[in-house]
Amino acid sequence: MNTLKSKNSDKKVLAFYGIIFVVLFFLCLLFPYTGDDWAWGSQLGLDRLDNWFDNYSGRYFGNLIVLALTRSNILKAVVMAFCLTGIIVLVNKLTGEQKNGVFIITTALVCLPIGILRQAIVWTAGFSNYTTSIFLTLIYIYYVNNIYGDEKPKNSFGAVIPLAVLGFANTLIVEHLTLYNVVLAIYVIVFTIVKFKKAYIQHISYFLGTVAGTVLMFSNSVYRSVADGSDDYRTIGSDDGIIAKALKAYFETIVPEGFINNFVLNILLVGICVIIWISLRRKLKKRARTLGGLCIAVMVAFAASSLMIRISSLTELKSLIIAEGIATAAYILAFIVFVFVIPVDGTRRMKLLFILGSTGCMIAPLFVVTPIGSRCFFAPYVMMIYLAMEFYSMFSPKLMEKCNKFSKVFIITSAVGVLFLFYVYSTIAVCNNERVEKAQTEAANGAEVVEVEELPYSKYVWCSELEKELWQNRFKMFYDIDESVEIKQISSKQKW
Repeated sequence: MNTLKSKNSDKKVLAFYGIIFVVLFFLCLLFPYTGDDWAWGSQLGLDRLDNWFDNYSGRYFGNLIVLALTRSNILKAVVMAFCLTGIIVLVNKLTGEQKNGVFIITTALVCLPIGILRQAIVWTAGFSNYTTSIFLTLIYIYYVNNIYGDEKPKNSFGAVIPLAVLGFANTLIVEHLTLYNVVLAIYVIVFTIVKFKKAYIQHISYFLGTVAGTVLMFSNSVYRSVADGSDDYRTIGSDDGIIAKALKAYFETIVPEGFINNFVLNILLVGICVIIWISLRRKLKKRARTLGGLCIAVMVAFAASSLMIRISSLTELKSLIIAEGIATAAYILAFIVFVFVIPVDGTRRMKLLFILGSTGCMIAPLFVVTPIGSRCFFAPYVMMIYLAMEFYSMFSPKLMEKCNKFSKVFIITSAVGVLFLFYVYSTIAVCNNERVEKAQTEAANGAEVVEVEELPYSKYVWCSELEKELWQNRFKMFYDIDESVEIKQISSKQKW
């Protein structure tokens, strides 16, 4: 009887995954090509390929992905839907496939900050690097999840080649995930040596794949240009020194983009921690209870303030920026201390610290490089969802049963969020198709100047404006409009 219930439950979960994929597929079909997508999908992209991306970037696999996705909207939608669904599936499986798990993870992704949404998912060039990289990385994290169990892993010779290929591919997409995957590979090997007194061939294979991929990536001549300061776009350090650069990056970009803007996820994560604290604090001695209570107070205060800051749209004065930076540092420290305070077994504690450490490791390179944008924080955002769900999996069966009654809240929230996104992106898609058709028709009829309207809800798309000559030229190349035609962007006639 229990086996039958388990099978029915598995079918329901699979059906829900299928629904998520289909919904995401149709949503992703609406995302317009913008900015650098126009370059990748035109002759410029092929020229980069002919030169094997020399002095452009060492993101060889990511570059090949974007070349393919900018040539077929259907392929783009399939790959986007598959990767996003895959992230939901993997995080859910990593955290024990709790009954509410799929709904909570989906809600957290639907509530993704707009900056990350438009740069890391909607923008095809961004998606090809920043979403694919965390999806493929999660595959390995899921594969090695068994190292936290009591049973010894076994050498898997059949996994040697696939994992070497995965490690190689994971380090050829985006730089900060390249470095993270090398650290991840080393961590797994060291962890198994310490815990099981043995290193496993499949883990070593993945490590060798990451080393090979990292060497190939950074052998691209562009990184020599970055290192010697001759690259006009990318830099390491600054004239004021590494420390000044790191502080500037932390206060001006990492704090708002990586933490403050995530107010929905902050509230969800902290809410779960509060419930854990209430259920476990009686097991602690007085000093530990005091320290844990202080951590909870800091976490709650930060989550509440991140909500108030974002919904109030306060002007970012220097004093507020500094206060946000200090509060964020306290928030991070509170989580680290909280993991050490709560009464859990050593293996669970190591897993929680691994997730926290992974988030930090993904962010760390962003202290010293430029440019960094919202897209760089998608991987850390996913890891914070993973952290929230790992905490959630610690609920007692009785507590979990109570929480399961709130499934409809998450389902409704996700559904409303998705419907909103469908409205926004269907409106954008219609207007984008109209302006492309207008430009092509008028250019074909001999017009020397073509006026095109700006896209509605422009904050939901990245680099859609045609005011700069660079974007105009790429727009014309992508849509086969004669290069002699002048594109002039005008304000939309409708209020959006």
